[in-house]
Amino acid sequence: MLRERQEQTWLTTASLVVLAAVALAAALVYTRAVMVPFVVALFIVALVSPVEDFQVKRLHLPRAIAILVTLLVVMAVIVLVFLLIAQATTIIVSTANEYSASFAYMADKILKPIEYLYHEEERQPPAAPNNVGAPLPAPAPPEPEPLVLFPIVQDAGEQATLGMRPQTDDFVTDANGLIDPNQVIPPGGLASKGLRIDTKRIVVDMRNYIFNIVTNAFGTILGLISSMFFVIIFVIFLLMGRDPYSHHSPVYSEVVQKIRRYVGIKLVVSAITGLLVWATLTLIGLELAGAFGILAFLLNFIPSIGSIIATLLPIPIAVVQFQSSPWLIVLVVAIPGAIQNLLGNMIEPKLQGEGLNLHPVTVVLALSFWGLLWGIVGMFLAAPITAALRIFLMQYDTLRPIGKLLAGDLSPAEMPSAS
Repeated sequence: MLRERQEQTWLTTASLVVLAAVALAAALVYTRAVMVPFVVALFIVALVSPVEDFQVKRLHLPRAIAILVTLLVVMAVIVLVFLLIAQATTIIVSTANEYSASFAYMADKILKPIEYLYHEEERQPPAAPNNVGAPLPAPAPPEPEPLVLFPIVQDAGEQATLGMRPQTDDFVTDANGLIDPNQVIPPGGLASKGLRIDTKRIVVDMRNYIFNIVTNAFGTILGLISSMFFVIIFVIFLLMGRDPYSHHSPVYSEVVQKIRRYVGIKLVVSAITGLLVWATLTLIGLELAGAFGILAFLLNFIPSIGSIIATLLPIPIAVVQFQSSPWLIVLVVAIPGAIQNLLGNMIEPKLQGEGLNLHPVTVVLALSFWGLLWGIVGMFLAAPITAALRIFLMQYDTLRPIGKLLAGDLSPAEMPSAS
């Protein structure tokens, strides 16, 4: 009887936690314009507070000067990060057409064999009639159509720059320069041959989709830059409000210590990863090697998923640039992938030790959850926020089973004693 009562108490508590989490998530989505800069500022202050403490306690500088120096350090780091982002953005924007054309080329190469197999039966010669002694000669196979990449822009000079044959009579663009798939003109094209797989339509849709992804990504970056103003304001007030001589609770000290260690090691490993990826791709001769190196550095801060994305990003450019050298395409993927695997899965865990003490499945779920709430910034903050939440849950007997579950501890939980 007592055990049933304890189980009911624990289930009730777990249900209330779930409801509270849902309500909190809704509040975080509604207040994201303010909460995202505030949470970013909290992490920044937790990371740079030793700089202020050192100036006040060891150098005996006035607090105003210590805060000013610390704020200058923060702004220098922010400017450096956004310079890297701006550099990668500039490189990618200048080659956006070529990058989207790479996807079009891949799609056409994949769909052409499918069309050939799909219509192989239609190309068979007709059976000979019963009253004819010899079968009819097989018709000559149609000449294969030359591969045409369909650029977004219609200017022949830009098409020549990209190394593609101009195509001016098959597509109509809208006011934004995007190809309108509903205005495809098919004279002599695939539709006139009776093909039911419209590769032109698929390629056009894919290129417009890639173009929209790039545009939205740049809009997100501009939004982050504009929100940095609020981050700086929050950092100033948080630095002014803290006392370097105060003693913090064990929970706060543990959270800050883990976050500092995690971010510090992650920063070093990400920088080494970005440099090695840039050097490798440069030696192979891949275009945009600098942009891919910067992206490898930035995406490495997103656990699990970021390294995979950084490894796969250069594939379209490599496919177009190294058409006659398949081994170079393999090297573009294999060597950066090996670097990511060696540093991310072997060296970094040894440096982190216990680290954030989160199960890999928990990290993936946290990425999905915080990314859904706060977008790309939420994905960068997902692991530290979840680790802080786990430490908080471990402080209470009733919530400790949830904290253990986040760490991957599936041992039987002790039921909280009934009062």
